[in-house]
Amino acid sequence: MAGLRLFGPRGRLRTLSTLAVLSIILFFRGLSLLESARNTRPENPYDEFPHYRHFSKYRDDPDTKYEEKLSRAMRDIEQKELSLHGNERPPDIIWQMLLKDTPAMHKTTSQLRGDDSLQMEQQNSEWDYKLVNGQWAEEFVTITLSTIPGLAKLYHSYPHYVHRSDLLRYLILWYYGGYYADIDARPVQPIKKCPKMENSLFGSEDPDVSLVLGIEIDEPFASAEEMHYWHWVRRYGFLQYSIYAPRRFSPLLREVIVRVLSHTKRHIEESSILLGPQYNELTTLEITGPGVFTDAILDVLSDSLPASHPLVTQSVKADTDIGDLVAPGSNDVQNRVSWAPFHHLQDTLCVKSSEAKPEKDFGGLCVLPVNVWANGQRHSNSESFQSSHACINHRFGGTWKLWRQDWKKKILG
Repeated sequence: MAGLRLFGPRGRLRTLSTLAVLSIILFFRGLSLLESARNTRPENPYDEFPHYRHFSKYRDDPDTKYEEKLSRAMRDIEQKELSLHGNERPPDIIWQMLLKDTPAMHKTTSQLRGDDSLQMEQQNSEWDYKLVNGQWAEEFVTITLSTIPGLAKLYHSYPHYVHRSDLLRYLILWYYGGYYADIDARPVQPIKKCPKMENSLFGSEDPDVSLVLGIEIDEPFASAEEMHYWHWVRRYGFLQYSIYAPRRFSPLLREVIVRVLSHTKRHIEESSILLGPQYNELTTLEITGPGVFTDAILDVLSDSLPASHPLVTQSVKADTDIGDLVAPGSNDVQNRVSWAPFHHLQDTLCVKSSEAKPEKDFGGLCVLPVNVWANGQRHSNSESFQSSHACINHRFGGTWKLWRQDWKKKILG
């Protein structure tokens, strides 16, 4: 009779509970195996030839009328502000953001920011500090920049805070200038003591640059399988979790903003009527993240620099036997800037605004080697967080990848 107890109400409950626990274990085990299989390093991670140029589908028949309209509106803002305040160097200010809605509102601002963010402010005490929240961002987009066509509508269309954060950092640095860093970017040295920036930027009264960028990815030989393994949309790229704009109204950032808005608009127009625009990891990287960011910078350089400029001649030379710079439908090589001059960059590379064609103004640019702001990676010849060249260490947590976290939240709460 004791054996029959298993089939009583309590026995059935225990059996169902056991099966439920086993199902959950098997579910997570299956996810783990799936993730492991997906993250297996390819046997042949490198191609025979490098690729120093990427072709984005969003630059195939772009909405040039809308982009020109955006650019004109932004130039009008620039002219109005500069007529009032002149072209003086903006005050030293650090910008960070906390846009994400969080249930932990009982926490203090310091607790929400975390130690990395607090260290950023403390190590640069001579800089002003601004923590941007959702309300400030809303007023900035809808009031301060209300004359930019479609900006508020597109900003509100984004389903996740990461998209708004991407766009906001470009807008803020374009309009105000200053230094932007993600709140999980930990300072190793004060900004003005960073060796790769100290002489070229802070040692000059007028460095003739409007933007300072760091390299994050530098793997032009990476195969398609290797790109898939790392979840890359480019074999190369500038990072955008740390950006410095020594001047207001960088033409480089203006073009970045124009493209982000234009590509967002196109993504919405091409989306399903029933489901609306969908964003995953790759579309985010492409539309608002480092993909569009890197392309815009290289294209502005290409449009602004003369054919005799070293960045152009190095790019053309590196394309020999590759053909990425050959114009479609012809055998003519385009005189443009590719990633080639930035590959294996060892020292800060600055291109002054005065080096542009007479009719062009790109604002000037400095590019930092990968080991200044992007250590701790397992690619691109990145060094460890303890590198003597490190000025910023980013934790690469990828907390913005909400599509990977949604299933955990639904199950675990």
